[in-house]
Amino acid sequence: MRTIFRAVRCAVGLGALGSALAACTAAQPVIAPAAPAGRAAATIAGKSSGLIYAGIRRDVEIYTYPEGTKQQTFHVDGSVNGACSDAGGNVFIAAAPEKASKGESGFVYEFAHGGNAPIATLQLPKPEAGIACSSDPTTGNLAVTVENVHNYAPSVLIYSKASGTPTRYSSQTLGADPQAGYDASGDLFATSGSNVGAELLRGGTTFTQVKLNTALGPVGHVQWDGTYWTLQSFDVNHHNGEKLFERIYRVRITGSKGTIVGYSQFDGWAERNPGQAWIRGSTILATPYSEIVFWRYPKGGRPVKVIRSPQPVKAITVSIGG
Repeated sequence: MRTIFRAVRCAVGLGALGSALAACTAAQPVIAPAAPAGRAAATIAGKSSGLIYAGIRRDVEIYTYPEGTKQQTFHVDGSVNGACSDAGGNVFIAAAPEKASKGESGFVYEFAHGGNAPIATLQLPKPEAGIACSSDPTTGNLAVTVENVHNYAPSVLIYSKASGTPTRYSSQTLGADPQAGYDASGDLFATSGSNVGAELLRGGTTFTQVKLNTALGPVGHVQWDGTYWTLQSFDVNHHNGEKLFERIYRVRITGSKGTIVGYSQFDGWAERNPGQAWIRGSTILATPYSEIVFWRYPKGGRPVKVIRSPQPVKAITVSIGG
């Protein structure tokens, strides 16, 4: 069930794949608990058309975009793993359960643009933890990558119109911390790294294996940049104690083949604690360590702006709306 409590949006204001590929219907999710008293839907002061939502452990920080002025910090239940936003500026925060050892399920919280309390909550099937998410710009469907908290089995849950009971899609190409992203046509690409991924074409019912022409390290984020799929990862040829740096690889997929057509390098973005990246036009934001760093995309190189945060930033998205 999705709408656990729903505020009126205008009130919120500012708001490798083998033969075992299969799609199945997930178990019925249970109803999530309501927000504690005193956490009714609210807005931040000072309306802005662009906002950054940055997840830090169990908190989310809001900054104006592109200025980077901090507006506020608010708390969420669970540990933030991923963030995404839809075409209307609504923000989704994927959070792992607080007591995974007891088989509890994670949540995906939806916030209106500028909101700091959920307008809707998706409780994931037990015992799943949300890893990342992506919104289909053509349908409003929400893809959530998840892991079983007991055996770490990965899969992708797709919620039609970001609501209701999800459909589960599995692929042998997916491993730990699966990432997925939609392109402008509503096709979904998912991967965990190495030289394989899986693509679910719009209207399709099963993933199709995609083999990349180069092996990458674990992928920290998948996104469509308007022309290519982009994969946040590093060069696996650098090893044996060498310092690893994150790159954004641009990938063209044709049928079952994925070709890396180029990549961007960024000064000072080490792989040890890379966080997540988000591309917005000619700008890329990334969250190494306890920073939100702005770079030119796809140029890379030196940062053009740095925002300091008190703790490591795990997830980030840019919401445009209001």
